[in-house]
Amino acid sequence: MKLAILAQGWLHDKTAKVNGTLVQLHNLTVAFAERGVEVHYIATNGDKTKPGTEQANGVTFHWLQTDNQVLGWKKNMMLYRKILEGIHPDALYVRGRNVFQYVAGRYAHKNNKIFVWGTNGDDGAEFWKNTRRLLASSKGPGKKILLLPLKILEDRYINIGMKMPSVIVNQSVQQQESTRTILHKEGIVLPSYFLPVDNQIKKENLILWLANLSHGKQPEVFIQMIRDLNMQSWKALLGGGTTDAIYASKIKNLISGLPIQLAGKITFRDSQSFYQKARLYVNTSKTGSDGLPNAYIQSWLSGTPVLSLHHDPNNWLNQKRIGFCAHGDFLLMKRKLHELINDPMQIEVMGNKAREFAEKEFSDPKIIDTYIRLFRGEN
Repeated sequence: MKLAILAQGWLHDKTAKVNGTLVQLHNLTVAFAERGVEVHYIATNGDKTKPGTEQANGVTFHWLQTDNQVLGWKKNMMLYRKILEGIHPDALYVRGRNVFQYVAGRYAHKNNKIFVWGTNGDDGAEFWKNTRRLLASSKGPGKKILLLPLKILEDRYINIGMKMPSVIVNQSVQQQESTRTILHKEGIVLPSYFLPVDNQIKKENLILWLANLSHGKQPEVFIQMIRDLNMQSWKALLGGGTTDAIYASKIKNLISGLPIQLAGKITFRDSQSFYQKARLYVNTSKTGSDGLPNAYIQSWLSGTPVLSLHHDPNNWLNQKRIGFCAHGDFLLMKRKLHELINDPMQIEVMGNKAREFAEKEFSDPKIIDTYIRLFRGEN
């Protein structure tokens, strides 16, 4: 079987903006190739030394140079379509909300092929999302007026593309409900897939916060929480990069004098060692901004419980006792964190449950079996 994956980048491209979508695409691509699927990965790349086509680890990569012009995405739609016409794939896969849904959908409908779309985030199926983001941004009125027609055009392609998949895969029941409500389509709930983790790094009394530094991730809340705690023999690490120098300076000033190490940007290759060293991982993202974070899965696979201010996908944290969700109650979350750092046995029990749960839920070969059946049209 020949599979084409249409993506906006590749996880190990140094010029790519790493996010949950690229992490999942990497894991799935590696697993599909290991199963003997002929994988063709189409993506943009900022490395000008890359050839147009490259073979690596059983995957054929089709590279297009990153185009940062205003209508670069429109040009790429045409180039991606041309590559598909040269590959003649049996099935197509797109993850996340982007114009390549439209490209894959058009090709699949024209050639009677399978198109599988994977949603990201509980708002991943919303219409006119980019347009709303532009209108809510801090850009000046003149720039908004200039960019508005382009965002409307981009969203129009995405809106049509979201209705074209043969199959929709949701990461959680929340995403499934959102897809059903917005698109009136029934998605299949299939957990994110993670390659198995070899846990050999010794745990430390470390509380980890690791994400992109942004207002939506709210690192300020984590800093406030640590400020209010008696850390005793514990330390905290705040990791994540940002291109906003003013915001980065603000965060640096906030942690001054606190037992928090500011680690800066951490590559995905290096991130797993931080999850393995940590005894606790903290998520402070605003409500509605995360679906099923890859950080949760990396933490659980490393035997590290997750404490979340808002997000408890599928109610796993509290029901499975593999962490804790405060459902927006800052004081409740702070009390739970204080309780845990004074009760190492509770952390160890939660961590062991987290590892067992994650290995069964996210590193199960049956996930890849299901995807392959979907690509073959065996619903």
